[in-house]
Amino acid sequence: MNPYGEVLHYLKLDSIYYSRSILGGQDWGVELSPLDNTSMFHIVASGSCMVEMKGNTIHLEAGDLVFISRACGHKVFGANNEKAINMVDLPINQVSEYYETLELNAEEDEKTTLLCGVVRISHPAGKMLINEMPDLIHIKQDHHLFSEMMAEIVRLVFKEASGNFIGGETVITRLSDILLIQAIRSWVVNTNELHGKWISALADEKIGKALALIHMHPERVWTIEKLGAEVGLSRTAFANRFKDMVGESVLGYITQWRMNLAVMKIREGKRVDIDFVESVGYKSESAFRRTFKRTMGMNVTEVGSCSSL
Repeated sequence: MNPYGEVLHYLKLDSIYYSRSILGGQDWGVELSPLDNTSMFHIVASGSCMVEMKGNTIHLEAGDLVFISRACGHKVFGANNEKAINMVDLPINQVSEYYETLELNAEEDEKTTLLCGVVRISHPAGKMLINEMPDLIHIKQDHHLFSEMMAEIVRLVFKEASGNFIGGETVITRLSDILLIQAIRSWVVNTNELHGKWISALADEKIGKALALIHMHPERVWTIEKLGAEVGLSRTAFANRFKDMVGESVLGYITQWRMNLAVMKIREGKRVDIDFVESVGYKSESAFRRTFKRTMGMNVTEVGSCSSL
């Protein structure tokens, strides 16, 4: 498997909400506050707009996509960012729990149509990838991987968004997830930016294989010796190389990976019983719960109420 293919395989998106906006003229602006532990994207179906974040402004044309990898407040506007109004103060039409629409300046002939989405990336592999990405990624229409396919997906998304079709919300979220994964895929494969330690480690012949084994088989009893043997390195050589490339010890990484998996499973409604703890490499519930408390700083029962994980 391509070293980055494994990360994309695990990329799991939890939709929080999607919004379709039709914005007339250039005299409009929307201010979006940061939402903890989320990512956001904007796709331009027609017209154009500006996005301003942390003092930097980029121009988006039809077919462009911008991905804001972590919770960052920003503005989307037509021409004048001083006109930006907080999203919560605008006349939002709440279609469903996860889908809403917005229309401003309907009398204007010139229209900008946007699809915006807020998602949470829950799998540990996806979270670690996000941590090494820049705050904002701008992917132009002609720079997409499979640009024709991407353009067709955008067209289908907005066709669904413009009508009131049965199951339309589900179709929109699924298609939007594909667009977002393609955007991340495009950045991973094509970026010239310096990758962080973890992404670089994935590409290493020895350490990348060890990481893949840990990720795919968290239930196994891994030791430094066993993993070193799997990748053809002595215990000391493997431990040193892993620490240099990943930035933490082998056993520390294994524990953190297992605990992050446990958080994801608990939030999915899995019951913490003996089958659960064995699936993340522990032989008893008490040992798992002690390790979870020590590593995550909270009890298993507190996971659902903590938004920072």
